[in-house]
Amino acid sequence: MKSILIKLILALVLLILGACNGKTKPEPGSYVVLSPEVAEIIAALGAADEISGLTRECTYPPQLQEKVIVGDFGAINKETVLRLSPQIVFTSALEQEAITLDLQKLGIRVHKSYPKTMADMLDEIITIGELIGRSAEARALRDSLEREIAAISQEAAGKTRPKVYLEIYRDPLMSVADNSFVGELIELAGGDNVFDRLERDYARVKAEQVVEANPDIMICYSQDTLQNVISRKGWGRIPAISQRRIYFEDAIDPDLIQRAGPRSISGMRLLANIFEQWRRETE
Repeated sequence: MKSILIKLILALVLLILGACNGKTKPEPGSYVVLSPEVAEIIAALGAADEISGLTRECTYPPQLQEKVIVGDFGAINKETVLRLSPQIVFTSALEQEAITLDLQKLGIRVHKSYPKTMADMLDEIITIGELIGRSAEARALRDSLEREIAAISQEAAGKTRPKVYLEIYRDPLMSVADNSFVGELIELAGGDNVFDRLERDYARVKAEQVVEANPDIMICYSQDTLQNVISRKGWGRIPAISQRRIYFEDAIDPDLIQRAGPRSISGMRLLANIFEQWRRETE
């Protein structure tokens, strides 16, 4: 009788410890996600069904379109979030700094995710995996992505690098710095981003700076047309313009290189293919 009682006590202690160590897997429908990158990471970890609400910008994978919309990236309906009773709300930085603070004041657990480099993105996969009880899946995904990044970078090693100008906005003219996530992606894929340093990772530039940089390739996400681009005053002698090496959204989806998530490796591969085509045609 005494031994049975001891076993029951031990079992109860183990049960209590298991409930307190944070390792139990969350119930489905536990998360509200305001960041498209985090939505893609959670889905890649096989936990899309555990997302109950998200912002309109969280468009991938398509199954997320069935979720409750809690607002836009920069403005959410806090009452809708509260109604969903999320275990965690995943937010980003920039416009969502104030949202993060407001949700925390309401007593909601918030995890802010804003990877600025490829290494940050890989680390964030592990962190998110631990938070949602998918650590093994996160490690497997990170290892797979690391192998792909290494393979693409190795393919470009020692090869001539085309100078690349990526345009985010037209008015005002904006581009990316080397130390931005997009700038790093260009470099890893075998290109040479034309702006080493800017005031911020994504910042205004002058038309004269673009002309002086003399890019071989232009990636245009500013909603401008080909005719308008090639007609810009003083840009005619730029190799990217004169040789019509201008790539728009239909050639490379901006979500693949602007979102710091697992699909950025696909964007990296597309960039590498564009750069390799340039080498074949110019060398």
